[in-house]
Amino acid sequence: MKKLSIAIATAVTALGFATTATAADKVLVASHWAGPKHTMATHVFPWIGEQLKECSGGSLTVKIENGLAPPPAQYDTIRDGVADLGWIVHGYTPGKFLTTKLAELPGVPGNAEQISVAYQMTQEKYLAAAKEAKGVQVLANFVHGPGMLNTTKEILSYKDLKGMKLRVGGGVANAVGKALGVAGVNVPAPAVYETIASGVADGVFFPAETLYSFKVAELTKYALSNPDGMYTTSFGLIMSNESYEGLSDEHRACVDGMRGVEMARRIGQFWDQADLVGIAAAQKDFGLVLNEASDEARAHYKEATAGITADVLKEVDSRGVDGKAALEYMLSNIK
Repeated sequence: MKKLSIAIATAVTALGFATTATAADKVLVASHWAGPKHTMATHVFPWIGEQLKECSGGSLTVKIENGLAPPPAQYDTIRDGVADLGWIVHGYTPGKFLTTKLAELPGVPGNAEQISVAYQMTQEKYLAAAKEAKGVQVLANFVHGPGMLNTTKEILSYKDLKGMKLRVGGGVANAVGKALGVAGVNVPAPAVYETIASGVADGVFFPAETLYSFKVAELTKYALSNPDGMYTTSFGLIMSNESYEGLSDEHRACVDGMRGVEMARRIGQFWDQADLVGIAAAQKDFGLVLNEASDEARAHYKEATAGITADVLKEVDSRGVDGKAALEYMLSNIK
C-alpha cells in the first residue's frame, strides 16, 4: 500500500510538471488581412514565428489568423486583444496617425528596406514622442516598395490623370491623387481587384508586389514607375499591450530582441523581394508593360505635388514633433 501511495504521488507530481510545462507554452495569434499570397503571410509572420520559437526553445510560437477584421479595423482588433499582434495601415485610420505621413511623402527615393530602416530610426528618435499608438506596443514601422501607377490603359504622363478614376488608398496617397486631379476612389487594398474589375476605377496607386499578391496584373496591363519616388505607404507591426505584458519575462525578452530597426530592415527586405516577384509574374503571365516616367513627366509630378511636404510638416508639428528636423534625419539615413 505504501509503494502504491508513493507511485500515485510520483505520477501526480509528474502530471503537475507536465501541466506546468504546457501552461508555459504560448501561441501568439497574428492577424493577417491581405490574402495567402501576400509576403506578410508567406514570409514576414513565418519569419517572426521562427525567430521567437528559436529564442524561446520552442515555447513561444505564432499562428496566423485571416479575416479577423477588415483592414481599417485592425488597430482596434489588436489593441482590444482579439489578436495578439498584426500589421496596420496608418492611413486607414484618418486623423489618428499624422507623424507617420513623413514616410509616405512624394520625392523620397529608395526601396522598402532603405526607407523602412530610416523610418524606424526616425520613429525612435523623433516620432514616438507623439504617442499616437495607444494601447499597443509598436514592434516596427515599415513601408512597401516604391509606389507605382497601375492602369488599364497606357499612361506615360501624369498630366493625363486629370479626372481619371483611380484607387488612391489613404494617407499621403490621397493628397497625391488630389494634386494630380485624380477622381479618387478609397477602398482597402483587398477590394481593389473588384473595384477595377467592376469599372469603378481604371487603375490604382500600388507597389509592384500587388501585381501578384492581389492579382492586379490581370486587370492593369500598364505600370508607370518614378525613380524620384512617387509615394509609399506607412505600416506598423503592433502588439497588444495586454498580450505583451502577459508574457513571461523570457518570452518578453524574445519579443524585445526582435523589435526595432533590424525588424524593420528584415520586413523591408521581404517586401523588396515581393516586388521582384510581382513584376516577374506580371510580365510572364499577363504581358505587363512597365514604363519609367520621362524627365518631363517627373518634372510635372514634382511641381504638382510640391505643396504636400509643407502640409505634412505642419501636421507633424501639431503633434509636438519637429517635422523639419525629423524629415531631414530620415532622408539622411536612407542609404
